[in-house]
Amino acid sequence: MSTYRMRGLGLYDSHNRKIATARGHAIFDASNRQVAGIRGNDLFDLEQRIMMSVRGNDIYDADNAKVASLSEVGESIKGAPDGMLPVAMWYCFVR
Repeated sequence: MSTYRMRGLGLYDSHNRKIATARGHAIFDASNRQVAGIRGNDLFDLEQRIMMSVRGNDIYDADNAKVASLSEVGESIKGAPDGMLPVAMWYCFVR
């Protein structure tokens, strides 16, 4: 399993390459293309369709199927602060 790390608003892989970054409520890939947006506990694609939701300690996809827990995000991304940003980045780039 690869090791990912958050530094500030950026997500980096084990070779210190930037995978993603956030500006405001938007998430961008390494090529600076917007891939998603965060509103509350939900992650939306560019067409405003829900991609993922956090309810309690669990993460659910658009079909309401549980895909992971918040603790799994913490294990996958070192230095991840609490909140929706690392969960959204995990959903888009790590899982």
